[in-house]
Amino acid sequence: MRENPKLGHGESHQLYENPQRTTMMEPRRAVRLATFCSQAAVGGAVIGVALLLGLGCGSSNIARAASPANAQSPLAMNLLNVNYYTEEQPFLDLFKTTGISQSTPTGWWTGSVTAWDTGEEAYLQLDAGGYPTTLTARSGDSHTPQLFDHVSVLLARNLEKSDAGTGPAYRAGKYVVTYSGRGTLAYSGDAALMSSSPGRDVINVATPSAAGIVLQITATDPKHTGNYIRNIQVVKAEEQDLLAAGKVFAPHFLTLMQNFRALRFMQWLNMNSAGGDLANWANRPLPTDAGWGGPNGVPIEVAVELCNALASDCWLNVPHQATDEYIMHMASLVHTSLGATQRAYVELSNEVWNQSFPQYAYAAAKGRALWPGGGPAANYNGNWYGMRTAQTCDLWKAAWGADASRLTCVMGAQAGNFNTAETSLNCPLWSGAGHAPCSGHGIGAVAISPYLFVTPQASWNLAADGGLSQLFAAITESLRDVSAGEAQYKAALARYNLPYLAYEGGQSLVGAATPAMQKLFVAANRDPRMQTVYATLLNNWKTNGGQLFAIYASIYAPSAYGEWGALESFMDTVTPLANAPPKWRALQSFIASTPCWWTGCSGALGSASTAAHTGR
Repeated sequence: MRENPKLGHGESHQLYENPQRTTMMEPRRAVRLATFCSQAAVGGAVIGVALLLGLGCGSSNIARAASPANAQSPLAMNLLNVNYYTEEQPFLDLFKTTGISQSTPTGWWTGSVTAWDTGEEAYLQLDAGGYPTTLTARSGDSHTPQLFDHVSVLLARNLEKSDAGTGPAYRAGKYVVTYSGRGTLAYSGDAALMSSSPGRDVINVATPSAAGIVLQITATDPKHTGNYIRNIQVVKAEEQDLLAAGKVFAPHFLTLMQNFRALRFMQWLNMNSAGGDLANWANRPLPTDAGWGGPNGVPIEVAVELCNALASDCWLNVPHQATDEYIMHMASLVHTSLGATQRAYVELSNEVWNQSFPQYAYAAAKGRALWPGGGPAANYNGNWYGMRTAQTCDLWKAAWGADASRLTCVMGAQAGNFNTAETSLNCPLWSGAGHAPCSGHGIGAVAISPYLFVTPQASWNLAADGGLSQLFAAITESLRDVSAGEAQYKAALARYNLPYLAYEGGQSLVGAATPAMQKLFVAANRDPRMQTVYATLLNNWKTNGGQLFAIYASIYAPSAYGEWGALESFMDTVTPLANAPPKWRALQSFIASTPCWWTGCSGALGSASTAAHTGR
């Protein structure tokens, strides 16, 4: 489903569910970077970053900052989808969130005087990066003659208002638009053109709203010499020097993420959709694409660039359909590019045990084909996933050679069902020399998702406080259940001598059946008691022997699809920390007061003070 920008959100969503939570994956996501070999400054420390288009121009000798704020942090963070309506807004260049590439032109809208979207995007003539070389449709357009006379993109649209709906959704003020080529750009939504010169416009956003910024190409290559509009960049005026210097990420985003030990890129890489279907290395998204984060996800180079900018560890997911060649190239790229003191967590796909995802059916079908004599009781999915995780780990460790000690190969499993871990670790159907058990192939950890799960009751809404007391009582019960389950998991893993991590975790209030229940869920996530809930969850995790805990998730607008975000807007007030949303307070306080506790996590805790938690 395409969105009419005058009507609000209309994107289609993919629903997935497990016993801990039900959430929505927003499939439209976009990022773009033409080229980058840059440096990123975080918290006063400048980390050299160099990434070549393709396999990386960076050396594996890129080093951590001397005292990064995440040096002893016990927490990781799951990042969310990149698209024009992402609440993260991670890039200096807003155009990177448009979703444009040659293979996936869905970031453009073709329009006319009478129609916002004529539906002719598939017939655009695009260059290798995804820019239209002409406003004439290629042959085969179902509309003859063509209907569109311009193309548009959306920026910063439908963003959540900050500070629980009382603050702006994004930043007001001047934005500078630069581009190569000849033609005409037009602006609408919240944006008004202030000045224009060849290759450079200045626009102003006086009052940010849900309308965001609409950018249109109304004419391109007027002399038909091949000098069409391309290389568009849209940056806040006061940050244009950073962009010109080759920096990639917005300072506010780096500051928000600086205290997390690792970042998990499952949704940036779009593992539950087209990104997980990638098989061949040649088809992966590239930094030279006009947009990043389209259906195939964000380029791996961009994910690694972010890890280096923050001196953080990098948790990367490998597509379930990836060939050995893809896996080897990915491993080599990350090894070449990631800082020499940083760790990579490597996970095949995401929740392959989850029947709601296409990767489950793929794994089960592959397993049946490999072991037709397994019998009706055989767990084909779990055996194939174990085998392919083992093979992936072998390939990565071979590519990293002497640096393989900085790799953790992660086996994902269901928190409420240890059999999902046991089957994949043992993988008995993968018989033969050098095969089973899969746990013997360098698997470094099992990862689960300790979500708090409650069953809401309609009667709660009749209470004087709207049901908050009953809801938090139910959450308290869930905290006890989750803690008991963690202890059982640790005991069951003892015979494998493997630690357990959390690939996701947190509250999972979602799927409200009524507006009143949805209102209750939003209120609960904004309630001071939620800080205590998260503090208890994380302290229980430590007590039960868990290691790195990846919070789900970073910045997400509350909706019927969940209240997942530690923040609701990148503009939320987070300094002083006492004024931040309760989940954010809990996470930052836990990081500051609880150095990582497992063997092998070292380094001095950096300046994780409340003064560092800026958000504007």
